[in-house]
Amino acid sequence: MKHSILDGTPADTFPAVEPARPPVRTRVRDCMSRAAVAVTPRTDFATMSAVLIASRRGITPVVGADGTVAGVVAASDLLAAHAAEDPDRELLARDLMTSPAVTVTEDMSVTEAVALVAEHSLHHLPVVDADGRLTGLLSTHDLLDALRREDEAVRSEAFALALTPGSGVVPASLHIRCERGLLSITGRTRTRGDAATLCLQLARIDGLRALADHLGWDLDDIDPGPPVTDDADTTGSGGGPSG
Repeated sequence: MKHSILDGTPADTFPAVEPARPPVRTRVRDCMSRAAVAVTPRTDFATMSAVLIASRRGITPVVGADGTVAGVVAASDLLAAHAAEDPDRELLARDLMTSPAVTVTEDMSVTEAVALVAEHSLHHLPVVDADGRLTGLLSTHDLLDALRREDEAVRSEAFALALTPGSGVVPASLHIRCERGLLSITGRTRTRGDAATLCLQLARIDGLRALADHLGWDLDDIDPGPPVTDDADTTGSGGGPSG
């Protein structure tokens, strides 16, 4: 049977408690690529094609003289222009770019960047500084790797807490996984109080979105309070520990 350790009622999950310190999130600067090749608004079709092929990126940012991002040109933009436009017409970046570009800053969290990618169905995002100047590129692969590393960091910290001497956890029973910030722990502790303490510690891990506990215990050491009696029926039933 699944239990909410805090009150003993059946439950799959309970929300993480308010952390004692501000959460430390992975930032765009931690996973972005700083090797960002850009073109100018007057860059021609052939040069844009060469830049996209050489960079192996889906887009190339278009920057002004001051380095600020004016827009982006995608490989699909070049292909569409090649199929539709008069070959005698000179095509420049300013004619094909999407403007304004959706950008992110280095200080933005990975979670915020993921939301932008999902909202705009993008594969790459230019990274800019506080003045809008290009500093790098962020891809969906970069974001997926950052999320994977965040999950692994949460899982590693959870293992460290669970295996701390005195935690009461039976090591052989322990199984922990973390996916998309959702931590699931299965195992057995010496007492119900040990399980409750562990869950409160786990709920304070930076980056945790929710906690699902499937912990059992050998001894229920939490006082349930005075029993509730019924004048019409004085018989009652008791519950044993979850194993």
